[in-house]
Amino acid sequence: MSVPFDHRDTPLPLAFFERKYRLSRVTLWRYRRAGLPTIVVGAKAFVRESDFVSFLERMNGRTVLENLKEEATP
Repeated sequence: MSVPFDHRDTPLPLAFFERKYRLSRVTLWRYRRAGLPTIVVGAKAFVRESDFVSFLERMNGRTVLENLKEEATP
């Protein structure tokens, strides 16, 4: 049985999230200490985007889309 490919399950380097969400390395380090699930290969850490989004939603208690809509309204 084949599973359809989901790009959100591909582990991406932390630098990707640093650029995409404009976060500092320190913030990402704090997220990892707070329980962000990471995959460590050598000295590099990787995160699945689905894990990152669900972690942010747990931290905020709201969905990421709700937060973006609130930021967009003046």
